[in-house]
Amino acid sequence: MKKRSLFSATIAAGLEGPEVGLDHKDVALLRELSRDSRQSQRALSRKVGMSPPAVAERLSRFERTGVVKQYSVAIDWSRLGLGVVAVVNITLAPDADRQCTIAALGELPELEQLTIVTGRYDLTARFRVSDQPHLRELILERVPALPGILRTETLLGLGTVDSDDFASRVFETYPEGAEVGAVPAI
Repeated sequence: MKKRSLFSATIAAGLEGPEVGLDHKDVALLRELSRDSRQSQRALSRKVGMSPPAVAERLSRFERTGVVKQYSVAIDWSRLGLGVVAVVNITLAPDADRQCTIAALGELPELEQLTIVTGRYDLTARFRVSDQPHLRELILERVPALPGILRTETLLGLGTVDSDDFASRVFETYPEGAEVGAVPAI
């Protein structure tokens, strides 16, 4: 019987490379990293009960296999003048080259996230802008001029509830000693 991780093969289908199996020490290490990625390897080793060289080897494997893509910082964009969030639902022209449109959207510095969706729209873009004139210029001039865009619908964010702790919440669902992977396929 083929085994899958708890993250289904459907979700992982869009990822490059195979899913990575994790043992209970890997889960504990990822749980600690998700809480604070600035911890030293020595601090991580104390918290997960491993030697610093063993932690270093696992971190290296996480990076090599793409489990850990980067170590990052959370920025408060509103304090830097980009506090307006606009979600733009995009419908592509029937003959549009989706990859070309995605590449063109990716060139816009205001683009924070782009999701390919099913249903009424083809793409959902999340933009960060400074104010209404900036938003108006973006959604009335620049986005419609991109290749393949047929129609847009803009939703203006009135506030954001961030789930910065998504990773730590996911890893908290695994009991101590649990391994990720080895879940039978349905």
